Amino acid sequence: MKKKLKQLSIFEKIAYCLLLLLGLWGLIYTLLGFVCEFLSVNSGLRYANNYIKNVFGTGFLACGLIVLGVSVVAAVIVLLINAKKSDRDFEKAQRRAARLKKKPESEVVDVTSSPAE
Repeated sequence: MKKKLKQLSIFEKIAYCLLLLLGLWGLIYTLLGFVCEFLSVNSGLRYANNYIKNVFGTGFLACGLIVLGVSVVAAVIVLLINAKKSDRDFEKAQRRAARLKKKPESEVVDVTSSPAE
């Protein structure tokens, strides 16, 4: 029995969109961190990185990696939840199909007709 692909639920669509945006945010912060590390002049980006280091204790690079990691872990959790739900539905359909195939013919004896004498 082939598995049929079902459409994504509203929860999945919203979760994937939000996690994609969160991942992009983390990726942009990570790229900004790399640029700040190798930027030789004092620019506004380097000042922003130093300000974030003073406030949070980490710069763009570490913040970006943390945000990117959180988004990946959350995406994996959403994928696992929906895969389990999909497998459960598939197994339910298989059990139902097996039950319908096994359905025994009922043996009904007609008691109204009398045996031939």
